[in-house]
Amino acid sequence: MYVYALVGVSGSGKSHRAAFVADKYDIPLILDDGLLIYKGRVLAGKSAKRDKRKIQAIRTAIILEKKHQEEIKEAFKNIKEEEILILGTSMRMIERIVQNLSLGEINKVIKIDQISNQEDIKKAINIRKNEGKHVIPVPKIEVKSRFPGYFLHSLDLFFKKGKGSIKKEKTIVRPKFSYYGNLVIYNNVLKDIIFYELSNQETIMKIDSIYIEKKDNEICVKIEIVLKYGVRIVKYIHKIQKKLNDIIERYTGLYLDNLNFQINSLDTD
Repeated sequence: MYVYALVGVSGSGKSHRAAFVADKYDIPLILDDGLLIYKGRVLAGKSAKRDKRKIQAIRTAIILEKKHQEEIKEAFKNIKEEEILILGTSMRMIERIVQNLSLGEINKVIKIDQISNQEDIKKAINIRKNEGKHVIPVPKIEVKSRFPGYFLHSLDLFFKKGKGSIKKEKTIVRPKFSYYGNLVIYNNVLKDIIFYELSNQETIMKIDSIYIEKKDNEICVKIEIVLKYGVRIVKYIHKIQKKLNDIIERYTGLYLDNLNFQINSLDTD
């Protein structure tokens, strides 16, 4: 596969400019922060822009997880295209992506300052820093289900190609709390949400305690409960972890990677 690299610091407008580059060189595929985009629609992968923790965002962006790699490689086989544009903050990052996806070598490097002036780059960085906005080079409908808890807006871009002009729709995503500046969510709020949801579970006989603390910019939750005897514990806990995270994300915009249960005892009555 012929690999184009678009390189620029985080927030400098790579996603905003990706469609320009793809149209100029007739590139059908774009890989942006973990998402594989084919002719304006999301084909495979997941977006690092949705990750709450920096370390997980990096892992997603460089396609480090095996399942993520396999999904994108399978998409390559199905569409059989031979050119791809990969966006990255450095050559090292793009080299890692190319290696993880077994794409061979990088054939052409394009730097953001070659296609965008310094004023536009500074403006893009300020918008990312101060307003928390991220641009994805696909229409809003393509990413709506992938960004629960975020506001989505459309951005129409017009640029010349040949004798005519082309319209490209992009999606702007940003967390709900970015409208209001810093949002403080007290531990008691999370505790109340968790307690309410668990209290409605027939298989949870008692909630002994809910501990919440912040460690290394991560919210850690430990819940001690008494379960009804006969429950398939591992399967049930995975199910309730997902349900709790979906509810917490819906109401607060937070996703709890460190959400742990401790089973203190089993109720046989």
